[in-house]
Amino acid sequence: MNDKVCIVTPFHKSNLNEYEKLSLKTIQKHFKNEKKFLVTFDENKINFPNFERVNFRKKFFENIQGYNSLCTSIEFYRSFLDFEYMLICQLDVIVLNNNLNEYIFGNISYIGAPTGKKSPFDRSRKKLWGRRYFCNGGFSLRKINDFIRVLESSKVDYPFNYLTIYECLKSGFYRYIKLYIKTFLSKGNYKGEFFAKNLYIKEDSFWTYFAPLFYKKYSLPTIDQANSFCFDGNPEFFFKMNKYKLPMALHGPFDYLKFLEKLNIQI
Repeated sequence: MNDKVCIVTPFHKSNLNEYEKLSLKTIQKHFKNEKKFLVTFDENKINFPNFERVNFRKKFFENIQGYNSLCTSIEFYRSFLDFEYMLICQLDVIVLNNNLNEYIFGNISYIGAPTGKKSPFDRSRKKLWGRRYFCNGGFSLRKINDFIRVLESSKVDYPFNYLTIYECLKSGFYRYIKLYIKTFLSKGNYKGEFFAKNLYIKEDSFWTYFAPLFYKKYSLPTIDQANSFCFDGNPEFFFKMNKYKLPMALHGPFDYLKFLEKLNIQI
């Protein structure tokens, strides 16, 4: 049994569709030696074979804002302190292999799939011309103590660095500066959690771009490491960018089955 990392699958519905059943099958296949947890709420009676249930308040599963709040709460990460890492593995993930040790021993705090830059010259907005630095949370490895240190931080670093500027060029500077000042002046001890709870974008954007403000030893991957960890988007594009090597998993609403069929890969 791998006691360094656990698999955490959040789920809010009472039944699985066919793709979610396939996703669960790949999780079971490749993570046989890892402890697996279904994260849901008490009123939801669904269970998965070989998973233990961990229940949180129903409000965390009612919408995306609730889920963002769950993934930026100290309570959530403290629930898994028996492990060094958690792998969040949502049920829109196809797992292809298990090379978790490569990333665990790399001492990375957080890793997930990068995203693609869409070509402004493509009217369909489907073609990608480059990668955007990002770590998607849907299939993501998280170092639990580092996440707790971020959220429990009583200090906040200088507001501008490469990552914060990179994100604010997309989402805007005004709201960020306003929230930064509000966080800096807040009287509570947990400034990291305060900032994350009040952030106007999704939880994985916080963990990618803003978490280093609250813990200097918080470590992120290179874009190549993130690309080799998981694809999230046009698989042919990310396959090419990954030097024609498959990642550990494929995440998101894309036709990955057709892509794998072309490669004669059975899952």
